[in-house]
Amino acid sequence: MLSLKQPLDDKIRINGRDYFLDLSFDNVLRWYELIDDDSINEMGKILLAFEMFIPECEVDVDTQIKAIQAISKYIAGEPNDGQETSDQTQYYSFSKDAEYIYASFLQEYGIDLIDQQGVMRWEKFIALFKGLRDNTKINQIIGIRATDVPNGSSEYEKAERERILQLKSAYALDSEQNRQEQETRMDHMFDTLVNMARKGG
Repeated sequence: MLSLKQPLDDKIRINGRDYFLDLSFDNVLRWYELIDDDSINEMGKILLAFEMFIPECEVDVDTQIKAIQAISKYIAGEPNDGQETSDQTQYYSFSKDAEYIYASFLQEYGIDLIDQQGVMRWEKFIALFKGLRDNTKINQIIGIRATDVPNGSSEYEKAERERILQLKSAYALDSEQNRQEQETRMDHMFDTLVNMARKGG
């Protein structure tokens, strides 16, 4: 978590040794894309994630699973997916809305996120993302996606309904996502891998 009293820790202790921990925002976003990549099996995802987050560290598979599980829980302590309602529907995607988020950071803070790859920590990125004002492009789009479609019968309401439907169509995500579903999928993945490691395969 981001703290104004303590520096962000860039080390992780594994088997009594400290290793560099890469929690740059682009690395974390790769991790979330990796989770949803059905072309890579669960163990492959862990091995790739471990190499991304903790380079130049060679340990057994069980240790890698536990390390990535701990990192994943830490990351999940901050919103990692999207603005939510009570049903946790997401209204943005860090991958699909990348251009809008890039433009919004440049507009709001003068920060070029491409230049910040490998530099800006995930915790800082999330804090700045949450601080974007309503007039930034990404928040305008989030507002469109979250807007209820009016169902009135007056000419104005019909015109407004059509306008909103067109905007929703223009900025629609491919599919609705759910934060709880993603977290459940991760928990299942870790449980499966831990059980496999305990059984030796």
